[in-house]
Amino acid sequence: MSSSQIGTYHLADNPQLFEIQRGNNFEFIVTDIDGIMRAGAIGTESNAKIKNAQEMLRLSIQKAFVPHFTQEVVQVKRGNTTLKYAGVPQFEAGTISFHDFIGADVKSILMAWQNMSCNIQTEKVGSLDVTPYKKQCYLIEYTPDYRKVRTWKLYGCWISGITEGEYSSEAPDKKLIDATIQYDRAEIDLSSVM
Repeated sequence: MSSSQIGTYHLADNPQLFEIQRGNNFEFIVTDIDGIMRAGAIGTESNAKIKNAQEMLRLSIQKAFVPHFTQEVVQVKRGNTTLKYAGVPQFEAGTISFHDFIGADVKSILMAWQNMSCNIQTEKVGSLDVTPYKKQCYLIEYTPDYRKVRTWKLYGCWISGITEGEYSSEAPDKKLIDATIQYDRAEIDLSSVM
């Protein structure tokens, strides 16, 4: 065994295998959201529908969660031993942070999406048909030269909460909006891998 095998030289000798994945090469895409009706709109206003909502959200994302699941543990005890079996998977909610671009009207898009599952004006929650508010989303990871590494497909996504930072006359920072995304399940798709 040569001394170079215990260091990182083998990484440099195989750059195609060991290019490091960066955390800032990604997109989060919400499908079927273009033309969404603004929260509080009745449909007759000239600006009731939001155009290009999918593109505005895609371009405004600052940070997105990576979907994973945990499993319940089913235990069977017999005598002095315990056997553990795999139980039901649970996909936990994740948070996505968006830049609050004024011209892109990101806040209105997120509020409109949340309004589809809970309309504060009519006090109606959900619907027998969940299709309007449950969207299919994609988290796509790229190499630094923008080739797909992997794609996560998230089913049944909807917003269960929106939070924002406080306003302050002394804070010169950018304003972010956090959306809590619930989803039924997520699958990783490696078919487009380089």
